[in-house]
Amino acid sequence: MDDTARATVDASRALVGVAVRSMAQALEEVTLTQYRTLLLVVTHGPLRSGLLAEHVGVHASSFTRLADRLVQDGWATRQENAANRREVLLAPTESGRRLVEDVMRRREQEVARILAALPAGRRRVVEQGMRAFAGAADEVAGPGDDPGGPVI
Repeated sequence: MDDTARATVDASRALVGVAVRSMAQALEEVTLTQYRTLLLVVTHGPLRSGLLAEHVGVHASSFTRLADRLVQDGWATRQENAANRREVLLAPTESGRRLVEDVMRRREQEVARILAALPAGRRRVVEQGMRAFAGAADEVAGPGDDPGGPVI
């Protein structure tokens, strides 16, 4: 493994730790796949089940059960697509939105604390590297992300 790959793996281990700590409370309420689904519908608005299944990496029939559970537990609702009445969209409830916002707030606070330990010039280098890495990974853009970046 080259030095860049090793440094990226080391950084990813630190970021996974931040992600796990920020999600600890939420994972007492929902599964990781349910959380990822809620994140997508909070970030992008109501989305088709097939598209969501694809983005969270589950088969459509498995996703139906996942969506049923989110609806049953009050995290999401199903809506008819006004543009195509044959399609059903999944949308977050206020509880689902708050769950995602709480996780993101905890994550942002911890990342800010870590970055504050770096001199300003190093923080800029980290920002540039992270934007480039996320772009190369074709990660889904979220609020505050570069509007030119990839989206669902």
